[in-house]
Amino acid sequence: MNLYLFSHLCIKHSFFILLSFSMLHPSTIFAGIAWHDTAYYFNERGQLLWCDVHAAQPASYVIKTMKTSNEVFQDIPQGDTTAQVSAGYSTALVSNISRSTARRVAWLIRHGEINDPLVQENIVPILDKRIMHRMYDNIISRCTSNDAHEYKEHGGVVFPDGTVTCITGDLSNPQWLEGATLYIKQKALVYYHSHPDACIEQRTTNNWADAHNPNRVQFSQASEVKTISYVQGPSRQDQESVGEGTGYVFGIKASGGLIYIYDKEGVKATLPVAFVKKMNKRSGKKITKKTIDTYFAGLSPVVQLPHLF
Repeated sequence: MNLYLFSHLCIKHSFFILLSFSMLHPSTIFAGIAWHDTAYYFNERGQLLWCDVHAAQPASYVIKTMKTSNEVFQDIPQGDTTAQVSAGYSTALVSNISRSTARRVAWLIRHGEINDPLVQENIVPILDKRIMHRMYDNIISRCTSNDAHEYKEHGGVVFPDGTVTCITGDLSNPQWLEGATLYIKQKALVYYHSHPDACIEQRTTNNWADAHNPNRVQFSQASEVKTISYVQGPSRQDQESVGEGTGYVFGIKASGGLIYIYDKEGVKATLPVAFVKKMNKRSGKKITKKTIDTYFAGLSPVVQLPHLF
């Protein structure tokens, strides 16, 4: 009986000593605890480079884009005087890193050096892959075989509780170089929308007179094909509309479409649409509020309504 009481008192006093020490030195007492959250690190091609299973909180990151502005907007021919864009249109800025830096960062991540300053300076936090799949699914579910839907933008916002909204913009007329638009009235920290893949061809014919012989007028005909398509990357208007938030543009190109991730400073990263296109909806764990809160923790409130083009 006395031995039992003595042991009980020792355990009780030991508990209070441990509790007091943990309050004074939390970093020491919890240093050996293995966290169970996971952080994923991807390269620009969507390949998983490292999976940190002992992360303090769930997160996903991608290495900053190494694409130049000309590469991001390769669908706008550079130096082609015949190329035209919609009135008032300009491309978003591109905040890229060099290929050598991107390769070095990828090497460090593959070797688990995720806290290296070079890595921390050149990665971009992104939404959970399952949320991006939901955004993409919302866009595609509003696209049908009707050609009219190819000339619209679809998008919405992502709220901190994980809710993803989706609306459809007005019908545009690409034949008149009229860009597709989408007006989002809701305030959020993450905005997303699509840029259509529609591409049309117009065959034009030019006639002119050959007046070398004043008694005879000859007419020649020359035909040329004019191709009209939507720019896949974000516009400068897109860039300016997100305020303090983050924007995602899904370039719905039939092959090789990209997801462009940008903020008020311009395009920071890209991922292939295939990154989320074939993802199984039931794969992985359920998206928790903690997962959402982790991503939104570093963002500031938006102070304006976006008008996305």
